[in-house]
Amino acid sequence: MKTQILDNTVSNVLMKESYVEVSYVPSLNLVIAKWIGFLTIEDVTKGCTFVTSLIRKHNIKIHLSDHRQLKVLSKEVQGYLTMQWFSEVERVGLRKIGVVVAEDIFAVATVSKVNKEAKVGNLTIDMFQSEEACLAWLQE
Repeated sequence: MKTQILDNTVSNVLMKESYVEVSYVPSLNLVIAKWIGFLTIEDVTKGCTFVTSLIRKHNIKIHLSDHRQLKVLSKEVQGYLTMQWFSEVERVGLRKIGVVVAEDIFAVATVSKVNKEAKVGNLTIDMFQSEEACLAWLQE
């Protein structure tokens, strides 16, 4: 399934579940994950494992994580991301994660906490209010 992001750029939806939609944008060598609702650790692990496999397969350096439909991240999910997943994707070559934040202040707070606690060598994480600003930063 193909969808469009900015400037008529085509992305290929490769995983579509009730909790996440993962797409790959070949022209930008970018992986996008749109997270939805309240996430269980199982949901996050499945989605992140799929994203990691795409990063490895396509030698992806940039990732857009869309949290506009996300609710609060549990402590278990926060721990998985900060203690395991960020270092895992950094090891396979990811260099930048741009997060488009939700309007829900509690979701923003948990995402911000996760990003501050991430201690990863060459991986930079930043948060944005819009997809446009996030994509611009990712492509710098």
